Amino acid sequence: MKEHTMFQLGKRLSLCASLVRPGARLADIGADHGYLSIWLAKNGLVSQAIAADVREGPLQSARQNIAKYGAEGAVSARLSDGLSAFRPEEADDVAVAGMGGELIARIVSQAPWLRTPEKHLILQPMTSAEDLRAFLSREGFALFREEAVTEDGHTYSAMLCWYDPPLAARQGAEEAFPYAGLVDGNTGAGRAYLLARAASLKKRAAGLRMAGRAEEAARAERLQQELERRAGEKGDAT
Repeated sequence: MKEHTMFQLGKRLSLCASLVRPGARLADIGADHGYLSIWLAKNGLVSQAIAADVREGPLQSARQNIAKYGAEGAVSARLSDGLSAFRPEEADDVAVAGMGGELIARIVSQAPWLRTPEKHLILQPMTSAEDLRAFLSREGFALFREEAVTEDGHTYSAMLCWYDPPLAARQGAEEAFPYAGLVDGNTGAGRAYLLARAASLKKRAAGLRMAGRAEEAARAERLQQELERRAGEKGDAT
């Protein structure tokens, strides 16, 4: 089959790609069309990649793309519910992108072999990021890098984390951590991300006040103000 000209990743997957260690063996969970795995392999950035999905349809699409772009030597496709069909030695870095934060948390929780600093997690939740961060800090996974990116009118964050219970405990003790993570106001996307979370907290606070839950409303307002402060802290200087 004729090999096609290489595609470019969108901003969201490009950010995920930047968090993968060069030369790593990658498990790409919820791989959809296999683009992340193929792009990393064809650019010589991973030694091998396994694009996994729980559904056969996306896997068939991934297989077609692996052949289309001539990545058969480095990328394979596998049917797997999360990491259930993986052995620990098959992956150094695990990417779980493009799904809800609660589902990502379930996938991580069901793979106890991830509980070592040698295994790196690249996580990109589409929703419920605060639930995912709370889960990670509670389970001993610390964030080491996190950035926001805007694509198709939506702003997301991608996070790099691994098992480090002492740091995870310190991060989890910070009240704003589940909502902001390591995102700061240093970029336009970072400011947009923090302000979107702040707007959500403002709406929640109003609902809590109407329900007569004044103490919880005050906490939500305090968090809202903290996120707004972070959004303006570095943003005003640029």
